[in-house]
Amino acid sequence: MAAYTAVISLLQTLEQPNPQLFHGNTTKTLDSLHATAEYFQKVLENSNKSRFDNEKLKSLEEKIRVAASYAEDVLEMKISQIIKVSRWTFGILQHLDFLKAVKKMDTTKKQVMEILSHDANQVIELSGDSLIGTLSSSYPILSNQSADDIVHGLDDDLEIIVKRLIGQSRDLDVVTITGMGGIGKTTLARKAYDHHPIRYHFDIFVWVTISQEFRCRNVLLEALHCISKQTDIVNAKDYDKMDDNELADLVQKNLKGPRYLIVVDDIWSTDVWDSIIGIFPNYNNGSRILLTTRENEVAMYANTCSPHEMKLLSLENGWRLLCDKEFGPKHDHPPELEGIGKEIVEKCQGLPLTISVIAGHLSKVARTLESWKDVARTLSEIIASQSDKCLGVLGLSYHHLPSRLKPCLSFYE
Repeated sequence: MAAYTAVISLLQTLEQPNPQLFHGNTTKTLDSLHATAEYFQKVLENSNKSRFDNEKLKSLEEKIRVAASYAEDVLEMKISQIIKVSRWTFGILQHLDFLKAVKKMDTTKKQVMEILSHDANQVIELSGDSLIGTLSSSYPILSNQSADDIVHGLDDDLEIIVKRLIGQSRDLDVVTITGMGGIGKTTLARKAYDHHPIRYHFDIFVWVTISQEFRCRNVLLEALHCISKQTDIVNAKDYDKMDDNELADLVQKNLKGPRYLIVVDDIWSTDVWDSIIGIFPNYNNGSRILLTTRENEVAMYANTCSPHEMKLLSLENGWRLLCDKEFGPKHDHPPELEGIGKEIVEKCQGLPLTISVIAGHLSKVARTLESWKDVARTLSEIIASQSDKCLGVLGLSYHHLPSRLKPCLSFYE
């Protein structure tokens, strides 16, 4: 395959020891080219499992071949110029030509992503350990997320998180999501975890949930469970014979080399963060940790860069969520219910979890204006009666709620 040969050749050229190339901004440029070439390699390695028609597949491969060949031509020309001209002259020339090469590679990558995204349901004959696999078999945590659990209004949030996750830094970086309980942090993290460009960018995917009752051993076992779905690893039955240090060594061993994405969901304290951060090694290959927390202090402790703070749902997005749950994706609702429905949503104060609880209650009452008015009048009592379910999902009791959450459930006091 000409495209695959061009990509492998580019990677080999990039990985040759040419210390003269690495000065100033050139290092970042080369890192960017290397990351994009690796992405193309993964796409092409999985193309034999694709369900594209031949013409579309040939078009995709040709785009990759042209971009990779151009980038390598520029790189080889610059290496040659190191010998023929001064480094000062080389620096001026490489800046302009390398930018063209990077731009061409990035443009091609976006085109490939767009093709894959539009044909996501037919791109890959998915298997348990493929780069993007049948998520319900390879990543069980995602199979529990039905379509009507997707929160509306997260497109902008998702774009921001994805951009930070696939940034050019080769250091292990921590991306943090904060916000009050029930606002959709976990849903956003799952959307990012399952996003097609993310699936292509990373090699290993791990999801661990912390909760208030933290046990390091449980985190290690969760991590190993995810890793075992994607790599050859020791039999899970042997885990019981290992102590925590041995389990941690096994996690680190299997994360050595591949670019990994770890989701650390629902972490509560800085002490817990200190206990687990050492588990995940930094091999300067662009791996990432995506962390969700209700505590801004924890987010800032994990990474002093500004955390991504989740916003409450707008009235329109809240109404769409309620309609999805109550009437299905076509939103085929009686027109007379829209006004009172939006009033109900407004009383839910933009919290997706609260809207979901109320939608569950509405599914049990008649779809009449009077019935929905009764729900609007007794909303606080309805949520209070569902408090165990609501707070259970949040993983806490009312009396242990952070102070900023109590006003949302003040009727429960």
